[in-house]
Amino acid sequence: MTAFRYILRDTGRLLMRHWVLGALTLVTAAVMMWILGLTTLFSLNIQNMLRRLENELMVQVYVKADGNAEQVAAAVRKIPSVASMQLISPEDALSKLQLRMGSQARVLDIVGENPLPWSVEVRVKNAASVPGLVRDLMAMSEVDDVVYSGLAVERVSTLSRVAFKTAFAMFILSIMITSLVLYNTIHISLYSRREEIGIMFLIGATRGYISTPFVLEGTALAFLGSVIATVGIMSAYFPGIRLLQNSLPFLNFVGDAVVLRQFSLLLVGFGATLGWICSYIAVVRFMRAAMKPL
Repeated sequence: MTAFRYILRDTGRLLMRHWVLGALTLVTAAVMMWILGLTTLFSLNIQNMLRRLENELMVQVYVKADGNAEQVAAAVRKIPSVASMQLISPEDALSKLQLRMGSQARVLDIVGENPLPWSVEVRVKNAASVPGLVRDLMAMSEVDDVVYSGLAVERVSTLSRVAFKTAFAMFILSIMITSLVLYNTIHISLYSRREEIGIMFLIGATRGYISTPFVLEGTALAFLGSVIATVGIMSAYFPGIRLLQNSLPFLNFVGDAVVLRQFSLLLVGFGATLGWICSYIAVVRFMRAAMKPL
């Protein structure tokens, strides 16, 4: 317990004595975590928009005149790729058509009897499952026709795959750059104190006693930098998405408070963990080099 108290004391002394270098490390950590957080938020919003677009993809299933619409609906409901479905009667279909046609709906009076069949509106879980779903629907004997936007489905599916790969690559690249910058910053901090570390070795301080304050210092600075970055991101994010939604109301941004709170906690925790890992690796490598005989 006494050793741990001394380690905390030395960590505080390191932060206070070399405050300029500590401030540089703090700013670097905050900037890199800010970039990482923005990249992650961008990826989340792209995936959220594509998910909403996929949910709005609809497959229209038309039942034969002599078919049982309820049996078709029950069979459709059991298909795993179906997110939701709605059975549409001819009367409801005609009302929707009249509403869509507006002032030109009186043209339908010429037709006389309602010609629209029973139908089922199907929403899918993802765009990639639509071709298989259509094949299953067309195989049903009571289904007359299946209508869907094949080109739109194909494009959304392709866009979803490309967006996921791009977002994943950006996330990995951001982590690599952040780790490299933090490692180099902490290594510079260690190198600037090489005389102090050498004196501690000479007076008999153990390797763990010497290295632990530096690891704690790097972890604390990375943690504080992550907190600053998270506060900055959240302070600008909400006004930003409100402005964009007023200008582009058809876009769907991530605005759930619970999701953003979890994102903030994960970003701070990830920053502290990344700072600890980079500090530990930098300290271990520096200590190995320092202990080699001349």
